[in-house]
Amino acid sequence: MTNRSLAAVIGIPVALLLIAAVFVAANPGLRTGVSMMGVSQTAVSPSFIGGDVSFMGEEMAERGMAFDKAVSAPMTGIIAPFPPEAPSGGQTAAEVDQRLVKTASLSLVVDDVAESATQAGVIASGKGGFVQDSSVSEREDGTHFGSVTVRVPVDQFESALSELKKLATLVKSETAGAQDVTEQYTDLQARLKNARAQETALLDILRRASSVEDILAVQRELSNVRYLIESLEGQIKYLANATSYSTISAYLSEEPSVKIPTKEFRPFSTAREALQALVALAQNLADALIWVAILGVGTLVPLGLVLWIVVSLAMRLVDRMKGGARKR
Repeated sequence: MTNRSLAAVIGIPVALLLIAAVFVAANPGLRTGVSMMGVSQTAVSPSFIGGDVSFMGEEMAERGMAFDKAVSAPMTGIIAPFPPEAPSGGQTAAEVDQRLVKTASLSLVVDDVAESATQAGVIASGKGGFVQDSSVSEREDGTHFGSVTVRVPVDQFESALSELKKLATLVKSETAGAQDVTEQYTDLQARLKNARAQETALLDILRRASSVEDILAVQRELSNVRYLIESLEGQIKYLANATSYSTISAYLSEEPSVKIPTKEFRPFSTAREALQALVALAQNLADALIWVAILGVGTLVPLGLVLWIVVSLAMRLVDRMKGGARKR
């Protein structure tokens, strides 16, 4: 092989390699991506494919341009070619603070129900909470029973529960639980955001509406959206309150005691009450007899008169029939 042929054989591939290097340098989309932990990644820009991204639609075009910028920028890690998708409800719920509805129920035996109910209120106030409702009643043996429901901040739930149990001489029963409403809460917030965006769009349409028919139609839709917004805000407010303040309900009772007498003994009062009941019974009986007498006179006498007339007419008719039969 001559020197000229050898130069041609070697020169042609070298020239092709130089042309390819210049072409790659002029097109960032074909550059080789960063090597991460010994692994090399090659990024291919959508804008390079066919030289145009208009056929991909506006969204894909935007993603292509974002990808070009990511590839052209200094590479310090693995490239995410597309912007992240909008988070789903589950992803959002996982990213926000967990929301729990904590509740507890206690059955306590105490020395003094009224005093324990008051102390329960003091405990709740000391934790930044409040008494939701309270009641105290007395049994026939003179002991008392009642209930108290307190609301305390959720971070004070365990502490308040422990202090309430210290009021008792005996804890007969205890139940506690928590309901996770995080996903429900975030879903309501997402729906509220969408409803407000829809309200804004409707207000914009309403400003541009010209005919009365269009204005009325938009106002109807706007009214429905605002009703939805109020409903969602109410549900969110309820869940926020339920998850911010936990609820503890305590049933309070005193140990039954045997006393002689069990209550204040008043025999004369009891006798008067029994005599009054006897008089009331006699009066009721007399009233019943009066009713029977009046109703009897008012109903039996007319019925008896009608019956006597009917019987008399029947007997006369029978007598006439007998007299006619004899004549024959």
